[in-house]
Amino acid sequence: MKAMILGGGPAGCAAAYALRERGITDITVVEKDKLGGCSYTQKFDGIPYEFGPQIMYTDEERLRSVFEKWLRQTPPPTDDREYHPAVSVDGTLSDPHDFPITIKNVLKLPNPEKVIFELYQLNLDKPDFSNFEAYIVSRMGRTLYETYVENYNKKQWKIHPRDMDAEWARFRTLTLREKPDMFRGRWQGHPGDYNPMWSGMTQDVSVVTGLAEVSEDFQRVTVDGDPVDADLVVSTLPLSRQLGFINTFIVYVVVESEGYVMPSYATSFPNHYDFVRVMEFKQQYHVDSRFSVLDFEFPWVGECDEAKYLAEVAWFCKNVLGREIVEKWVWNKQRIYPVSTRDTLARVQSQLELAAKSKVVPLGRSGVHAYCSKDTCIRMAMTMSENLDALVSGDPGQKRAVLNQMREKLS
Repeated sequence: MKAMILGGGPAGCAAAYALRERGITDITVVEKDKLGGCSYTQKFDGIPYEFGPQIMYTDEERLRSVFEKWLRQTPPPTDDREYHPAVSVDGTLSDPHDFPITIKNVLKLPNPEKVIFELYQLNLDKPDFSNFEAYIVSRMGRTLYETYVENYNKKQWKIHPRDMDAEWARFRTLTLREKPDMFRGRWQGHPGDYNPMWSGMTQDVSVVTGLAEVSEDFQRVTVDGDPVDADLVVSTLPLSRQLGFINTFIVYVVVESEGYVMPSYATSFPNHYDFVRVMEFKQQYHVDSRFSVLDFEFPWVGECDEAKYLAEVAWFCKNVLGREIVEKWVWNKQRIYPVSTRDTLARVQSQLELAAKSKVVPLGRSGVHAYCSKDTCIRMAMTMSENLDALVSGDPGQKRAVLNQMREKLS
């Protein structure tokens, strides 16, 4: 069998590994940049950083064993060895709140009695899946939703939460919790360098540089304009050009600091600024350094207002952090976060129906149009490999059943 994999990010690399484990030897990965995509690790003064937060986590032993073939998990530098993101509801760093939202958050709010009354009225056994806003309100009440979620989602997704579908939310820690256990006690950490996994997964695989494209009906696949001749095409490219995505402009800055300058490795700002989150990479993977590397993440659609974003970062570093910027660089990537609305999910289903009638197997975040993590990409690749006979059988019904299975657990 001859297999062609379009895209060398986590999903593409995982697909190469899964097919090689199945015994397929003729595999080509087409990648236009670096293997690993957004999870490609770079370093500044020994501090590893990627594109946004890149935590390695899973609750499945078989997925953990894949990570551990090439990586050594290092837990975060916290007392309980778990990651705890923070939220700033007032735009300052003086009183950070927990995320996921906890009882401690409720007691910090000016109207805890109202919040408690709203929580008392909830029926958590029957959440409202009619849209994202309805789902969140049914899980935590309106006050907590308006304080922590509503504006954040408007900034991140550029649409009102009531216009978003609730599909993605059901796999996330979006309810009131006893403690801010973002990954619910799962095995979690950062290896310090993801790149050995990307090179290991593609060992003995042909990796070529090129621009891959897939037609809307999946019947035409090209690399640099030339038709692809393969028995199996695994595509991590967007499932359709008609589906919505959020672009992300990231400003990286270096400041001098022996310690940490942010409340957490990831601090969100739902109610202030154009950036949605600030990462401090030394808290994601601790390195002794007199510097700290931060990233400021600006979601955008339409036009990217780079000058405005850079000015906002400079203001924050000077007036909130009280730090001078030592170095600065940017990374602008398009089509990063798939937008989930009822209309887009209907489009996803129609595209999967077309893919089932072709040689193409959509895979990964863009391929199935779902916000998912590295462990989910590996699970998808394993599902593909385990059901390879059905996927290449020429039977659209069998193939569609496998494609549905690959989309069942999104985390």
